[in-house]
Amino acid sequence: MPLSSLPKSLMLLIALVQGLALLLLHQAIALEFWPQGRPHWLFGFYALAFVCPTMLLLSLEQGRVMQLLRWILPYGLLVTLLGFYLGWQANPLGETRLEGLLWAMVLTLGVASFKALIYIQQRVSGEAFTYSQLFRYSWRNFLTLMLSLFFALCVWGLLMLWAGLFRAIKINFFHDIFTERWFYYPALALAQGFGVIIFRQQQGVIDTITRIQQALMKFLLILLVFVSLLFLVTLPFTGLQPLWETGRGSGLILWMQALMLFFVNAVYQDEPDQRPYPLWLHRFISLGVAFLPVFSAIAFYGLSLRVGQYGWTVGRCWGFVIWGLLALFSLGYLWGLLRLRDRWLERLSWVNVRMGLVVMAIALLSASPLLDFRKISLASQLQRVEQGKIAIDELDFRYFYRQLARPGYLALERIKSEYAESRPELVLKIEASDHIYRRYENSAIERETFSRSLRRFDDQPLPQGLEEALHLWAKDNQWRFMDNSGLYLQPVDLNADGTDEYLLVTVGKHQTYLELFVSGEKGWQQASLHQVSYRDDPDTPLPKLLEAGAVEVVPPGWQRLKIGERIYQLQEESLRQIDGTR
Repeated sequence: MPLSSLPKSLMLLIALVQGLALLLLHQAIALEFWPQGRPHWLFGFYALAFVCPTMLLLSLEQGRVMQLLRWILPYGLLVTLLGFYLGWQANPLGETRLEGLLWAMVLTLGVASFKALIYIQQRVSGEAFTYSQLFRYSWRNFLTLMLSLFFALCVWGLLMLWAGLFRAIKINFFHDIFTERWFYYPALALAQGFGVIIFRQQQGVIDTITRIQQALMKFLLILLVFVSLLFLVTLPFTGLQPLWETGRGSGLILWMQALMLFFVNAVYQDEPDQRPYPLWLHRFISLGVAFLPVFSAIAFYGLSLRVGQYGWTVGRCWGFVIWGLLALFSLGYLWGLLRLRDRWLERLSWVNVRMGLVVMAIALLSASPLLDFRKISLASQLQRVEQGKIAIDELDFRYFYRQLARPGYLALERIKSEYAESRPELVLKIEASDHIYRRYENSAIERETFSRSLRRFDDQPLPQGLEEALHLWAKDNQWRFMDNSGLYLQPVDLNADGTDEYLLVTVGKHQTYLELFVSGEKGWQQASLHQVSYRDDPDTPLPKLLEAGAVEVVPPGWQRLKIGERIYQLQEESLRQIDGTR
């Protein structure tokens, strides 16, 4: 429908308000005023600033403004609340990673808003809900938005070219203006709004692009069905084990199934009585659709194996959600095939209209406390410890910090409090795992935690400055403690001068490190010790040897050789037998 002058002016005003709102939020972060430091408010405001204006720009029409507002404004309030909840998971700020939460907000609220918009447009239009109409709205909205973003990017490029040209001739006014946030935020927002107006007036072109992609997908769908059926035919001869050995078997299966469903919907989008293929090809496609539930069964088996072995994670929760949605689509199509045979397309619209609402609901729920995958993942991992499937120190504490946000942080704090006295090395491992991924200069393991983790075999007080030197070294080598299972400090007179040096032994999961701390004129010095003999008993762990006191100083078999100021040391393991043979 052609846009009247009122919606055009209103749309440009909406675009300008959106740009100013985003500018204000950016300035709050850059200049550190409210809501900077409060991620829950920032997430909520960003969700509102992106979702509501964009939905209005894509749907606003003369005579339907109030009808659209009655739907879009309550939905905008909902996504603001969901954004607030997701942002709350980033508290306390600096103790969790924001990247996962940002991606969760963008993907879940983006998908939900895209779905909500096409249903709102269909509702306001007064037409009956049909998949062909929803499909048309979805492609119009998607292409209009992408093309308008591209137009805004072109405007930005031209402005930068203009600024660069004037800067080259020593006129910096335009460069300074165009690179200021107060200019480019509203300017680019207006450019995008103007782009939306342009492309919404070219809906015939948008529909032509949609028909072109439909024509291309007609041929790709045939190839995809052939490949999927060929895969299922070869599967009995290879078995499922090679699929699971790749580590991506379930993901590949879900991708195959998702592409099949997408292509089927893209090709069969029109009325049921209009078939894009001859009857024999239509039946070939129907055969591929009939076997889609088999892919669901294989993916379910693979995902269940991983959950049984390693418990739930955020990724596996999403894997099961995607599996469930694809399985429902597949079973709905199979039901239509079994009932209507060649006329199964009559059920396509019925299934897709309802499943679209299910997809929107799942996306919204996953951003809410009702379906928080972080809490589900955390409960699963802790339950594995309670059931004795893994030890407490086998938990992936880095995953808690990177992916589980506030629930993971609170769980780590509880573990640290519970094991502070009985397992200080576990607390050290948690702190090292957390801090090693932080982006703050003052991030370091706690001195008290490090001191409690040191296991000593004598009651003598440490020499002056040694504790400080040990902690400074630990701050620079936090990665050593990410897999820490023991930290030992042993006095040893390694240079036979009557004064003890101190041997620090860090026992990791895969490797043990030995550091020698030596007191010098300018303070404590540190050097690493490397094993030069491998004739020890491999069945006796190094910590047990330390506990048993099996520590002694062994003089070298060969003295050092000094020629002038040059000193040479023989490596005994480099001696080779000379017998005249090759």
